[in-house]
Formats: sequence, structure tokens, C-alpha cells
Amino acid sequence: MLHKLKSIRWKIISLYLMLLIITLVFSGYLLQDSLKNYFSHWLDRQLVGEMKLLVGIIKPLVKAENRPVLDKMINKYGKQLETRITIVDDSGKVLADSREDPTEMDNHLYRPEIQEALRRRGIGKEIRHSATLDIDMRYVALPIESNKQVLGIIRFAISLDKLNRFYYGIWKVLLQTGVIAFIISIILSFKFSSQITNPIGEMTSAVQRIANGFLDQKLVIRTEDEIGRLAQMFNHMVKKLKNKMQQISSEKSKVEAIVTSIGDGIIATNEHGEIILINLTIEELFAVKEEEMLGKSVIQMTRSYKLDELINKALIKGESLTEEIELLLPEERIFRVRLALIEREEQAAGVVVSLRDITDIKQLEQMRKDFVSNVSHELKTPLTSIKGYVETLMESELESGTYNSFLKVINDEAERLEHLINDILDLSKIESSDSLLKENVDMVEVVNGIIPVVEPKAQRKNIILNLDVPAKLPIIKGNKDQLSRLMINLVDNAIKYTPSGGKVEVRSYSEDNNIVIEVEDNGIGIPQEDISRIFERFYRVNKARSRKLGGTGLGLSIVKHIVEQHQGIIEVESELEKGTKFIVRL
Repeated sequence: MLHKLKSIRWKIISLYLMLLIITLVFSGYLLQDSLKNYFSHWLDRQLVGEMKLLVGIIKPLVKAENRPVLDKMINKYGKQLETRITIVDDSGKVLADSREDPTEMDNHLYRPEIQEALRRRGIGKEIRHSATLDIDMRYVALPIESNKQVLGIIRFAISLDKLNRFYYGIWKVLLQTGVIAFIISIILSFKFSSQITNPIGEMTSAVQRIANGFLDQKLVIRTEDEIGRLAQMFNHMVKKLKNKMQQISSEKSKVEAIVTSIGDGIIATNEHGEIILINLTIEELFAVKEEEMLGKSVIQMTRSYKLDELINKALIKGESLTEEIELLLPEERIFRVRLALIEREEQAAGVVVSLRDITDIKQLEQMRKDFVSNVSHELKTPLTSIKGYVETLMESELESGTYNSFLKVINDEAERLEHLINDILDLSKIESSDSLLKENVDMVEVVNGIIPVVEPKAQRKNIILNLDVPAKLPIIKGNKDQLSRLMINLVDNAIKYTPSGGKVEVRSYSEDNNIVIEVEDNGIGIPQEDISRIFERFYRVNKARSRKLGGTGLGLSIVKHIVEQHQGIIEVESELEKGTKFIVRL
């Protein structure tokens, strides 16, 4: 109810009725005053006319001072006119009165109306309380003249109760008229106000529906006034708004498609550092949902104080930033972070953060550095030996036995250098090859084919080489030479790191649509902390021992690349002093 009373309709009606009441009251007072003045003058004219007629009748009686007849006549006319009539001589003595005994009345010479009539030789008027009748009276006096000589004064007195009753009647009529006008005005105000408020109500409902997302709104108001023009402008505005919303929605869809398709993680924040948008990459990276993160700070999602500091720095300084940071959650990764400002009216309204994962790049850079360092070291060692022995041979006269031993060292180092260069070339060839999987390869043939190559080395170390291969295995697509190289490297490694009198087993079988090859030894084994790195280039578990055994540090790296080229998997199981098993699935 209170809400309705505050509506514009009730305000219009209240204002209208208030103005009506003020107008009626003000008009009533003006009308009363006008009527009062009008009837006062009309009454005065009536009384004066009656008085003049009566003066013509009583003038001889006044002149003759025939008081009994005069008094009788005054009483008669006083009753007929319903007016108190008093006759006073020029000295103020009451000669006759229609209500009281003139002999008992005071001298009236100095009554205001008498004095005014004598002074003006015309009408004298006065309103006052009558002590004789104890009521308010209106007095009108007129001189009685003969030959321009004042013989006396005739005075009419009328009770003001009559006038007051007359005025009350006027007010009663005005009040009745006002009540009728008030009721009619209420009805009309409701009707006219509804012509204003109903369209406004329709507009309000339409605006509310628009606020709720329903833009298909149209007002039908067929008037030519301001309300009608407002409705037309409203419909025009809604049409424009709908077009703009469609454009914004289209642009938003494009932006969302672009942001979603970007491989980098995107985070957008407002000026307070609160998240307003994240893309699919961020959701996957931090295992979150966009709707859960909206309104939260970046540090709540990333747990990175460094990233939070960068965002605050960009907002405070109002400039874009680029920096590399390390995030520990959900796993340790390195990102290149770019922060671009969202500007509104030349002020920072937020930040767009781009996170590019460069962990692999950093690892590759480190591997490249290690590769260069290791290659340099591996090449430098044999070259230094060769150079030293050659200089010794050139500067000294040695015995034939020493001479021959020096030449043998030079030859061994040259062969080692040749093997190293060949392995590097082979590895490069494997990495760059794109035509490895065109041959039909029988792995039984491949495994049996490497035995003549590795068996002499096993016999020299008194190592038992067992072969467990079925008569037939499924044919696979691959490169026979590379697969042979893979088997030779694995078996050669097993023989190399197995002490004399040990055992190396080679097994092959079919399992779950895969060909499985196992090379197992009971050699020195590999520490657990080194297993994850043994396939890196030039990585050695025991560098001195590996170099002494003639390894280049590239054998297992070549094996891994061959397996990956064939879309296979290689696994390692090892235990120190108990042996190692390599498992290849093709």
C-alpha cells in the first residue's frame, strides 16, 4: 500500500486534489467577500429606498411633533418591514421607536450613524452591538429635511443574525458544490492520471523485461502527446539496443573463440586484480572452472606471489610487462608471462595476462648446451691423446716396442673418434628421417641376424648369450637396418656392462597386438636416480668406466630415437649389482 501511495499516479492525484481544495477555499472566500459586499450595498439601497418613502409619510408628523401618531405609525411599518425603526429629532431625542418605549431611551444625538447623517446631510452607517437589544445590529440613518432644514433623523436597524444566516447559506451552497466538484474531480483525476501512468507502467514493465534479457519488447501507445513520442523513442532505443547487443554478442563469440583457440593461457583481471576471464588452457593447467574463479584473485588460483606482484606492478605503473616466472602448481613449469593493460578513458581498467609454457624450450636449450659441452669434451679427449702421442713420436727416438704401443693408442683413439662421429651422424640421420616405416620387417629375422655380430664379444668375456625367440612373429612396418641397430646397441650394452662369466638373455614375443623385445643382463645395474636420464645424449652413469669400455654415450639415445620413430615404447627395469632389463614394445 505504501508503495502505491508513492507512485506517480497518487502524486498527480494528490497534487490535483490539493490544488482543487485550495482553489475551492480561496474561491469561497473571494465569493463570500464579493457577495457580502454586494448584498450589503443592495440592502443599504433597499433600506434607503424604504426610508425615503417613509420620510415622505412621517415628515408632517415630525414637523407637527405628533408623537402618539408617529409612534403608532412607526410600530406599524416596523412590523411590516421586519425592521427596527427609530425617529430622532435634531437634538437627538427619540420621538418614536418600533421596538422600545422612546421615553425610556437615551439621547441618540451622538450615535455614530446619527452624527454621520447630520454631518453629511446624507446616509449614515454603523455596525455595533445594541445595548438595548443585546445583539449585533446594522444601523442606517437618513436626515428628515424640510426647506433644507433638518427636522430629525430616521434610522433603520437590522439584526446581523439575518445577514450571518444568509452568509451561512452561501457557505453551505459553496460546500455542497465543492463536495460535488471534489468527487467529480477525483473520478476525472483517476481517469486522466491513468492516461499518463498506464503508459509509464507499460514502459516500466518493458524495461524490467529488457533488464532480464528479453529484448523483443515493443510499446503500442497511439497518442500524439509527449507520452506517445516517448514510446516511439523507447521502441527506437530498444531496436538500437537489440542491434548493439547482437553486435556485442557476435564480437564476444569471436573473442571467446580466439581466446579459446589460443594455446597460451589467458587470464583477464579488472582494476582490483580480480579475475574476469580465463581460457580453456588455464582451466586445464590449474584444474579449475571459469565460473568458480570469477571475482577471485589470481593468487588464489595460481598460488604464485610472483605473478600477483607482476599484475599489481602493471596496474600501478600503467605499463605492459614481459617476464619469465616459474610456477610450482600443479607441477613445476616455466612460463613466459606477458601483461597487457586494459585501458578505459586513458586509465588502467585491468590486465590481460598471457602465459606461454616454455619448459620444453628451456629443457631443449639446456640439452643443447649440454650436447655442445659433451661433444666438445668427447672430441677433445681423443684429439688431445692423439696430439700428445704424435708430438712425443716426433720429438723422441723411441724403442720399437714403445713406438708400436704409442701407435696402437693413436689408432684406438682415432677409432673411438670415428665411432663418436659415426654415432652423431647416425643420430642426426634418424632424427631427420621421414621414410623409416616403408618396409615389411620380420623381427625374428632381425633378432637372429644380430647374433653373429655380438656373439664374438660375448665369447671373449665368457658371457652366456641366450636367445628366446619364437619361430614366427607378426610382420611390422619399419626400417630393418634401424631395428637391427637398435638390437645391436641393446645387446652390446648388456654385454659391455656385464662382468665376465655373466649372462645376457634376449627374448621376443607377441602381446596385446604388440611385439615385445626384452634384453636382460645380470650386470652392474643402474642407480634409480639415473634411470630417467640414461637416454640423454652423452649421459653416462660412470663416465670413467664407460669411456674405458669404449662407449660414446650416444648408444641409448640412438635406441630411444629409433623406438620413437616406430611409434614404440621403451622401458627400463634395473637394480644395482643385480642387472638391467630393457623392454621394447613395437
